[in-house]
Amino acid sequence: MRGLNQRGIRPTVLWDVPPNPQLLERQRCQADFEAIRFAIPTPWIDHLPNTLRYVAWIFNTMRYDGMKHRYQFAYIFHNGFLLPANMPHVRYLSGPPLLPQLENPPRGMRGFPARLFQAGYRHILARRWPAYEFHRQDNYVINSHYTAQLFYEAHGVRLPVVYPPIDLHGRSYVRGDWSQRDSVVFFSRIVDYKRPEMILRLAKTYPKWRYLIMGGVPPHRRPYLRALMSQAREMGVAQNVTFLPNPSDLQVREVLARTRFYVFPAVNEHFGMTTVEAIASGTIPFVHDSGGQREIVPMDHLRFSDETFLERFGQIESMPEETLEDLREGMREYINQFSEEVSVGKLLAYMDAMG
Repeated sequence: MRGLNQRGIRPTVLWDVPPNPQLLERQRCQADFEAIRFAIPTPWIDHLPNTLRYVAWIFNTMRYDGMKHRYQFAYIFHNGFLLPANMPHVRYLSGPPLLPQLENPPRGMRGFPARLFQAGYRHILARRWPAYEFHRQDNYVINSHYTAQLFYEAHGVRLPVVYPPIDLHGRSYVRGDWSQRDSVVFFSRIVDYKRPEMILRLAKTYPKWRYLIMGGVPPHRRPYLRALMSQAREMGVAQNVTFLPNPSDLQVREVLARTRFYVFPAVNEHFGMTTVEAIASGTIPFVHDSGGQREIVPMDHLRFSDETFLERFGQIESMPEETLEDLREGMREYINQFSEEVSVGKLLAYMDAMG
């Protein structure tokens, strides 16, 4: 939106829930809003378990012909939004490659219900509600080289990569500020497939650091947060591990300014925007050696497998501060390729080419 605003364009957001006006103001964005009516409201979907969420989105397939107004160009983030053949557009994929993702479903979407859903979708639902189909005539871009490779393996088509636009402004650090950085932080959604429980293992093995598990927790995920806090007590690390659910932007920036090591244990993350934000804030990243995290953190010794997790953290936490300083300076330079300016420039170029 901000990139379009800079061009003098005020975009219209098509969704069933209006954008948060405070968020738009805080992000210096201007946009209009056209309400659309999905068969299943998105606030309801947000509270469903994984398998049911995938099922629900099928029935939210919608055609552009049903819109009240006509538009000159469309950026599409919902694959079930179907366009006429002559409509200039770009479809942005930020996850697995549509239907083939169900061949190896994510945790929480396995077993008989998932297999039943696969069969029902393929043989009954897909013709009328093609929410998970590859619309081969459309213009797609995808969010990382990792997901682009998955898409190629599934469909035999190589999609151009446009990284998610990340606002790096206001995220910085002071050289030599290590005395104020005494924390090890997990920063992402606090859900089971992100594996924040790995932080508890670090707290047990390396008790000299302060540990913080920070991130979004929707209402239906609160039982998992309570279970994680109970696990911390059972492991005897509760006094050294703080939980910060649903932090504000200001809280996130304050925490990252005191963070020495940012730990991201999720396996095969599609990209990982919070890793970029943490690096921009002066932390040393320590991430799982898989998925899109490899694109963000190119140094082998800052990535781990489950087998090397504890040992490799011990190696980096004992590094001299001079070495850490060199590492983060190199990383800060490297992540400029993920900046909002670069990504928005690529997305606007599609509009220019098709306009």
